[in-house]
Amino acid sequence: MNDVTTDHADPRTVRLLVALYPARYRAAHGEDICATFAEATAGRPRSAVLRECRDLATHALRLRLRIGPTDPAGRVLAGAAPVALALAAGCAGYFLLPQLRELVHRIRYPYPGLGLGHAVLDATLQTAYTVPWLLALGIAALGRWRSARIAGGAAALLSVGVLALTGLYPYTAGQMATMALVGALVLLAPAGLVDVTRRGRWEMVGLALAVALPMIAVDRYGAQHLLLPVLALLPIWLSAVAAPALLGRLSGGRPDRLRAAGVGLGALPWLMPLAAVAAFDRPARLHTLLQYAGACVAPLGAAVAVAGAVHLARRVRTTDPADPA
Repeated sequence: MNDVTTDHADPRTVRLLVALYPARYRAAHGEDICATFAEATAGRPRSAVLRECRDLATHALRLRLRIGPTDPAGRVLAGAAPVALALAAGCAGYFLLPQLRELVHRIRYPYPGLGLGHAVLDATLQTAYTVPWLLALGIAALGRWRSARIAGGAAALLSVGVLALTGLYPYTAGQMATMALVGALVLLAPAGLVDVTRRGRWEMVGLALAVALPMIAVDRYGAQHLLLPVLALLPIWLSAVAAPALLGRLSGGRPDRLRAAGVGLGALPWLMPLAAVAAFDRPARLHTLLQYAGACVAPLGAAVAVAGAVHLARRVRTTDPADPA
């Protein structure tokens, strides 16, 4: 039974975990943490001890990074994570759904000279880049954010790995940074603060559908009439989809400005490919890229302006003197 349970935690492990806490917090609560940890792990299976170690390390790092539930940064991340996950899942749906028929067709009828292995590899890479994001969104839509957070982190790792196989070009490097940032937002958000109420879950699903379905329709029926390629319009559309969520958080009677800032933060990672191109491409194109970045951010700025106008109109209405009888 010694390989299944443990009578007490290794003191060195406890000391290492407690050392992760900020010095002031460690001095005030270090002994209590050690006692509670020892009590919680006494006689427990090793898997349970590992979970306790993980939870303790996570709590310590959140306090050290000041992203806990009581920190402003924690509230910002709690607003950003579901939006970032929903937008990533929407993009995954946009990339995957129109390709499903072609992927199945190529497995049944491979290209001459390439063989079945090439078709299977292509299908595997496509699904590894997209399906995990859809799975993470599905788990979040069931209200299981802790599991969705793990699935989102795994999806980010898979996406970065698939992109790395295509070559480290500036735009691809920017895409890798986008996936890594989205995964970081999902993983770092305090689970207890993320909105997994029915309204919050419907909002995540609605954001994903609002990304995927219009972009699929435009790509299929209207791409030839656009001034920019569909992929170039994608970051602008993501910002436009996130704008109503930002407006809703800012225009209420008691606006949650920290969560609203998180909504904007959840949409910003998709500008990373632009930043990568601006950093490595010809300087002469920097002005054009800055204009494009401004177009991507404009819907969010418009939402902030409309929310400000709503609050101003509400304030004027409440301060107007009553009409004389």
